[in-house]
Amino acid sequence: MNPASGIALALATLLSACASTPQFAPPPPPPPSPFSTPGHPESPAIASLMDNARADYIAGRPANAAASLERALRIEPRNPRLWQELSRVRLDQKDFVQAESCAQRSSSWAGDDNALRFENWQLIARAREARGDADGAKAARDAAERLK
Repeated sequence: MNPASGIALALATLLSACASTPQFAPPPPPPPSPFSTPGHPESPAIASLMDNARADYIAGRPANAAASLERALRIEPRNPRLWQELSRVRLDQKDFVQAESCAQRSSSWAGDDNALRFENWQLIARAREARGDADGAKAARDAAERLK
């Protein structure tokens, strides 16, 4: 076999191997943030602010957590998950009026997300109970049960 035909054979083999090797596909998109609203994935800025808020909350800094959530709400004021998280922080801070208000705002943007609305009614019940409003707390729990 002459050298030219050997090179040609090697080249043909290499080209054949390349043609049969599957092409690399682009990586799949990242999954949505676990805190995103269905049909409304969080932007990287919102996801980062929510992560900061959760870290601050876990570390016992609820004021910092609230500040991060409020910054996020200035970016996305119609995000029901942000309102719900702020409601949880306000409840922990014993600001029961604000906790209820934030949960109500969350529900107003929740659309048909009954799981989110259920949690909001639970938060409202806890806030009302903490204020001594037993009848209001019962009404909130009843509203939550209707969403199950």
